[in-house]
Amino acid sequence: MAAKLLGTDLCESFARIRTAFSEAINSVQPQELIKKFVKRENETLVVNNKKHELRHNVYIVGFGKAVIGMVRPLEDLLKNSDSSHLKGGILSVPFGIQNAFSDRSHLLPTSDSGIIILEGAKDNIPDESAFKSARKICSLVKNLSEKDLLIVLITGGGSALLPYPLAPTTIAEKQEIVRSLSRAGADITELNTVRKTISATKGGKLAAMTKAQTVSLILSDVINNPLDIIASGPTIVNKDPVGAALNILSKYNVLIPNHTKASLENARACSQEFPHVTNVLVGSNEPALTAVATCLQEARDTDCSMILSSCLQGEAADVGKKMSELAAIITNILCGRGDTDMLRETLFTDLYIGNRERVGVIDLLEKVSKDKGPVYLIFGGETTVHVRGTGLGGRNQEMVLAYSIHMEKAMEESTFTGDIVFLSGGTDGIDGPTDAAGAITYWSSTSPGFRSQLQEAKQQGLNPEAYLKNNDSYTYFSLLSNGYYSLKPGHTGTNVMDIQILMIYPRF
Repeated sequence: MAAKLLGTDLCESFARIRTAFSEAINSVQPQELIKKFVKRENETLVVNNKKHELRHNVYIVGFGKAVIGMVRPLEDLLKNSDSSHLKGGILSVPFGIQNAFSDRSHLLPTSDSGIIILEGAKDNIPDESAFKSARKICSLVKNLSEKDLLIVLITGGGSALLPYPLAPTTIAEKQEIVRSLSRAGADITELNTVRKTISATKGGKLAAMTKAQTVSLILSDVINNPLDIIASGPTIVNKDPVGAALNILSKYNVLIPNHTKASLENARACSQEFPHVTNVLVGSNEPALTAVATCLQEARDTDCSMILSSCLQGEAADVGKKMSELAAIITNILCGRGDTDMLRETLFTDLYIGNRERVGVIDLLEKVSKDKGPVYLIFGGETTVHVRGTGLGGRNQEMVLAYSIHMEKAMEESTFTGDIVFLSGGTDGIDGPTDAAGAITYWSSTSPGFRSQLQEAKQQGLNPEAYLKNNDSYTYFSLLSNGYYSLKPGHTGTNVMDIQILMIYPRF
């Protein structure tokens, strides 16, 4: 029903943008990334140009949303004609991911690999199942010798999947601390700074447990790729200043047990280096954004797309509002109701767009005015949600809902003729505690049905403002046109933060 109301042109734009989002995910699949950094030369494993002798001495441990797809290429490299240098290992992976990969078994470890796969951390919250997995991983790495080679696979979600709270703090108490910080709007750096301090594995403590030569292969889900923050840096020296975790808890008014507070007060920065550890970043958000731009350019045979930022952050609803402001200003420029001076520097700053990209946008708009085609503006990063309501949602769905509301207001008196589409989605396929990656929305002067998604929602009896106030974006997009605007790729097997695509297509 929704597709008929949108019209052919808008539906084609939706399909093109959804395809570009899928291509981004495909470009950062871990099994392909591993092949770029790990090679085999006779009886030597070469990781990022560093050589490690193979003597049937390799063990693999991993934790995170994307580690399940990282093992198979390593397994293939470590095989001989009649044996394998891989002796075994343990993966701690999200609850339900093996079932999600049931039709992609060729990407999973083989049944004879010796790799044990354990699921836990439902809804990305550390739980007893993940705690048991962490204890088993620690037991394995502690028993390795200097002659062994330990490969540690680390991706986003690893913090929740390797929970090992320092006694006497319990896993239930750690759950509540993490949940309270998340609901208060703490970003990933703040969350993981606290996690490092109250953990027996994070902040380099896993590396300190083992004598084995250790190689960590890391897939980043954090802005600017700080290795000590990704999965809370279990193999990276923790150099956070004393008191950093307590300051963050105080900032968000999170109450903690007295024994946890005492542990934090007594914590000291780690000056120990790990000469037996090599940490290698194998993937991040930037290649995914490049894949979006390439896909859109090939689809239109034009250079009409531009990456504006891979550092987008802040409150999701606020960012959605700023995105609508940017879109409205651009439409005014394109229909002759303003010039590029309307593109305020503060707006670019709020959206983490640099000066070079700002100049590029202005040049791009001049090109669009001449070529009469669409413009695609691409962002990456990770926002937060300060949860005040009781609904169900995630940062990407909340951003799109807030964008839709403010876009409707911004375009009330617009004379722009054309289509505007906005998508925001998580590359892991999971937005908050939901089975959606994000959502897509539109405003259109050419649609044969409704002029905007907001009008479509209200015609169906939905109150977008109420859903946003209740942080209930998942319910909203599930009900709206039977979920037509939800992004639901399922577990993607990767995790490199979020992607936003803003399309403005003037129909001159």
